[in-house]
Amino acid sequence: MASVDGLISGMSTTDTINQLMKIEAAPQTALKTKVATANKVVSAYQSVNSRLSSVATAAKALGSSDTWGGMKATSTSTAAAVSAKPGATAGSLTFRVDSLATTHTVTYSDADKSVASLSATVLSGDTLKIKLADGTDKDLTFTTDKSLQAVVSKINETSNAAYKASAVQVAPGKYSLQLTAKTSGGASTFPPPTGIDASILGAGNTTIAGANAKLTVGTTTPYSIESATNTFADVLPGVTVTAAKLQAAADPAVTIDVTADAEGIAAKVQALVDNANVALSEIASQSKIKTGEVAAGPLVGDSMMRQLSQDILGTVTGGAAGLGSSGGTASFTEVGVSVDRSGKLTFDKSKFLDAYKADPARTQKFFDSYTEKAGGTAGKFDPGYDTATGLGRKLESLSLIATEGVADPTDSKKPKLGTIQALIQRNNNTIKSLNDQVSEWDNRLELRKTALQKQFSGLEVALGKMQQQSSWLAGQLAGLA
Repeated sequence: MASVDGLISGMSTTDTINQLMKIEAAPQTALKTKVATANKVVSAYQSVNSRLSSVATAAKALGSSDTWGGMKATSTSTAAAVSAKPGATAGSLTFRVDSLATTHTVTYSDADKSVASLSATVLSGDTLKIKLADGTDKDLTFTTDKSLQAVVSKINETSNAAYKASAVQVAPGKYSLQLTAKTSGGASTFPPPTGIDASILGAGNTTIAGANAKLTVGTTTPYSIESATNTFADVLPGVTVTAAKLQAAADPAVTIDVTADAEGIAAKVQALVDNANVALSEIASQSKIKTGEVAAGPLVGDSMMRQLSQDILGTVTGGAAGLGSSGGTASFTEVGVSVDRSGKLTFDKSKFLDAYKADPARTQKFFDSYTEKAGGTAGKFDPGYDTATGLGRKLESLSLIATEGVADPTDSKKPKLGTIQALIQRNNNTIKSLNDQVSEWDNRLELRKTALQKQFSGLEVALGKMQQQSSWLAGQLAGLA
């Protein structure tokens, strides 16, 4: 309904209604404030949840056999590259790259033989006998089109052929046929196919002879290692060497070394410490108290946040059970991890490397150890059942309980739900309920505004009638006078 702004009364009806509606909307405004506050709380929980998920990921890396079995492989020459799988055998090997693998190639390359176009006939009959990958022969039949292009296409359409075909331009306006084995090495050799017209293309000549790559080990009583490709798998167990270039006689021999990758393990310990500190900082930021002009965090006073911080620090200060003397508790400072005065985790890489060098197995237990309990998965850490003792396992368990949840030993069918996720869900349900109430207030306020507009419109009409009556009475009284 259109408002009538004081045509009779002179009062600003619209402004008056708006002011009254602000008073009427006070409960809805309070609800909207609650929604905004709840959204900030959800955002804060989500942020902490994300940081703890990163802690879980870093912690799981320290529980991986690939981490503790990681090997570092080096080569003294660019003539050969080396890589090692986790768990590969440590060792050293010196050799020379004496030959690289080649792929057998046959080309019809007689100087005076070729065709002027790809559509020229190159077959002496209706069939072409080619070699298959399994060593048997196969006849390809050509009924009408016996051109160079047809030969190339039909060979390449034979998926199990021993070679690929190409039409090559051996000179301007002169084309011939080239066949290249699909695999490299000495076993890739093949005879030219039967059926090519020698009077047209000439004889098939070996352009490149297929040969194996070869590494020669030793000088006094040398031996060779051969491969059909330039890759030599398991030269040492789990170690792969890739020959990159042929060595000249004067080039120094290649030496490869494979050792435990202590630096790589240290980097993952550092990543765990860094992620834990990021999580601590996020918890502190979201739960900080008001200081001067700085507003309090959305989770200020949240006991769960305070407990999480204490638990993260407690994983370090509590030490590693069973690794001390006589089976007691050992301090994580032995492997370089400690808590400083500011409440942050620190990592001394040098101390860790010294401990790992002295006793790799014991050092691993400081991070990757737990006690299995009945009900869990045998041979696999299950934080819902097993008791973590290593730092990585402790932080993994703590983070998973807070984020995605762990199995409930009392009810295996119960869905996993992290404590933070539960709080997020609870707050989202509250937000939904508040938003529903806000929507209800929208309808209620719309009805109230319509009612006020009717009342003020009616007031103007009543005042208009009274004004008319007043004017009539004034006229009557004037007549009587």
